[in-house]
Amino acid sequence: MSTVNSDLALFLKSSEEILGGENVLSIRNQGLSNILKFSVDWRKKFFGKPLAVCFPNSSSQVSELVKLADKFNVPLIAQGGNTGLSGGATPSNDISQVVISMSRMNSIRSIDIVNKSLTVESGCSLRKLQDFAKNSSLLFPLDISSREDATIGGILATNAGGLSVLRYGSARDLCFGLEVVLSDGKIWNGLKSLKKDNSGYSLKNLFIGSEGTLGIITAASMCLYSEVLDRETYFVITRDITATVAVYNELQKIVNDNLTAFEFMSSDAIDLVMRYFPNRVPNFIGNIKSKIISIVELPRTNLYKDECLTERFEQLISSGIVFKWGFCKNKQATKLWALREAITYASAENGQQVKNDLSLPRSSISDFVTSVRKSILPKYPRVSLINFGHIGDGNLHFNVSPFFNEAFQKKEDRWKAHEVFLKKYEEKIRKDINDLVVDFSGSVSAEHGIGQLRREENIRLKSDVEINLMRGIKQYFDPKGIMNPGKLI
Repeated sequence: MSTVNSDLALFLKSSEEILGGENVLSIRNQGLSNILKFSVDWRKKFFGKPLAVCFPNSSSQVSELVKLADKFNVPLIAQGGNTGLSGGATPSNDISQVVISMSRMNSIRSIDIVNKSLTVESGCSLRKLQDFAKNSSLLFPLDISSREDATIGGILATNAGGLSVLRYGSARDLCFGLEVVLSDGKIWNGLKSLKKDNSGYSLKNLFIGSEGTLGIITAASMCLYSEVLDRETYFVITRDITATVAVYNELQKIVNDNLTAFEFMSSDAIDLVMRYFPNRVPNFIGNIKSKIISIVELPRTNLYKDECLTERFEQLISSGIVFKWGFCKNKQATKLWALREAITYASAENGQQVKNDLSLPRSSISDFVTSVRKSILPKYPRVSLINFGHIGDGNLHFNVSPFFNEAFQKKEDRWKAHEVFLKKYEEKIRKDINDLVVDFSGSVSAEHGIGQLRREENIRLKSDVEINLMRGIKQYFDPKGIMNPGKLI
């Protein structure tokens, strides 16, 4: 503890008095190994060495901790389920940083069935919220593969999107209001549940997507929908991404923009799942070598006729746009979604990749993909492009995987090779791809956030005017720079 100065020691002592000693993990008392899981991101790319991890159980306790941090200039990193993919909730190696785990703040405070809203604490898992809504015959539509662990606070802090953005929007669109602890410890209570409130600046929208750099979200009022009791799911196999976008456009015409999801997966993404989770690849899709498979989901309503979809699919087959399609019964639909969600976990098993979370106008997707292939593959012939994501909202998870078609005797050998490759080429590849994103009027972060991973590139790509505005906002809300430093901006 010789590296911990007197101010930090006082912060720790005071934190233990506020929370109880059992709710403060510190290197001093428990050692680094006991706080390791709070120090490493989900991908195991970013590692930190925080002074401590604190576990408040109320907004008032968070407020007291932040007041201490403000007094002793202690940087704070709010952390939910630690499922982020950009290192936004991971501390740095600065021994003075303290992680504020929201895991004990996991209650659902209230539900208004008539207003279709509920108020939930930020440490509540997405799964718990979804199940609670379902028990009231309502739907919280945002869904991501990490639903068991991802928390509402983290989802809002990154403005997460997920599988149903096409119909319901992202986290921002599903949030009525927030409760936030500011950098001086004051609590802003903006927990209204109103569809319309035009009484001033939209403060909640400053905090949503801010990755904990302006304040700590402690609770939120979220929007619910009527439960969708009956859905239809189809799989569609196309020759390339151009055909996939064409299918999306055609189907939207028929169902009057009534799609709830349109997800796509490249053949390399499917191959990745086959290597690590072969039972997740359903037999009924057949051989999709060098093709793209999409999941199409929509609620069963009176806005369209089944025969119209069938007729249009057959026309698309005749025109050569669609290679194969099929209607999925309940178990088949479950298997298809399990395949889609397995891609992220298979990627983690395979080793480090150059991760990209891109947003593009749908009209530009095809030309963008072609441009990336022309730019990246000749320079790096030993990589493959693992492309999947949400075609309906223009969000591509376009990841670059080194040595994809090469065998390694041991997993450790492959991981080491990936690590060496990324250390040498990751930033070059990311820069090349991001420059193309800007050329096509896109964004380098669609739903995963900026965090540590994209911070330098985000600053490089934005205009001076935009960066200065963002820094001005940061300076106003966090003048001492103690709220999640080194992230976003």
